[in-house]
Amino acid sequence: MPSEWTFVSVDLEITNVCGAKCLMCPRDSITRPKGMMKNEIFKVISEKLIREGSLITFSGMGDPLSHPMVFEWIREIRGNKGDVGIVVNPASLGDNISHALIQARPNSITLSFPSIRKEVFEKLCPQIPFDLAIERARELINLSTGNVGLRISGILTEMNPDEHEVYVFFWKSLGVPSAQVACHGRGGNLKAPGVYKQRDYGMETGYCGLLRYHSFVTWEGNVLTCCHDLSGETMLGSLIDSDICEIADRKRKLLNSNISFKVCTQCDEPLRNSNPPIEGFPPKNRDERRAFFRKMRLKNKVLAT
Repeated sequence: MPSEWTFVSVDLEITNVCGAKCLMCPRDSITRPKGMMKNEIFKVISEKLIREGSLITFSGMGDPLSHPMVFEWIREIRGNKGDVGIVVNPASLGDNISHALIQARPNSITLSFPSIRKEVFEKLCPQIPFDLAIERARELINLSTGNVGLRISGILTEMNPDEHEVYVFFWKSLGVPSAQVACHGRGGNLKAPGVYKQRDYGMETGYCGLLRYHSFVTWEGNVLTCCHDLSGETMLGSLIDSDICEIADRKRKLLNSNISFKVCTQCDEPLRNSNPPIEGFPPKNRDERRAFFRKMRLKNKVLAT
């Protein structure tokens, strides 16, 4: 049985270790093991995901640029005809990292840049001065032009709820698409008074639209229902030991029941209440997958902002 929509998009957490102290990240609450993915685990998992046709994004609860093999693994996925993206933050782009990242040639880069308001940015990301972050962002933009697709991602908090329009205009003037999404509670794990206030995006429904087409794989190779599961309670199986279709079948069964994991009952992620435009068969190639995600962005634009 094919995995259908389960692995269209996969966040691959090559590490959950990060030196940043961003205020909107509940990393200090992680109780599942911390570490970095081993090469033998990566090879098994990436082979399965490439064969499945997944969009693989190096993302999760850690900083992928801190992994010593990140650039080699990007090149390996591309060399094996796979598609790979990566989520980075400006604090990790020093010491020629931007050059090395562009040379590795991922399909896409998402730069996490919460706010273009200096006072907001420096409160959310105290590990790097705003002016230096802007300088590194501009360098990455210049290097990526004509080489790698780049997108900027920001966040709307209690401090900057009205920033979206000026944010998008600022990055558009530099030739880069961008968007800000509403700050959410990371499955009930985020405690940041003055930054985040809990909302209700379908918390009582027992439903998650995001779970339908997106999967999360930890650095140990375990598939969890969500990256915001900081304890590992929602494990669906291991991509090292299990066939990819076995895990997909478990997810389908879960979707047909009332999702009741603790992390899910506390979640106010805007996309959980979305209804993905899943019609017919899953994307068979890169163009079809891009079209699918374009539909997702348009359909959920109001929810996300």
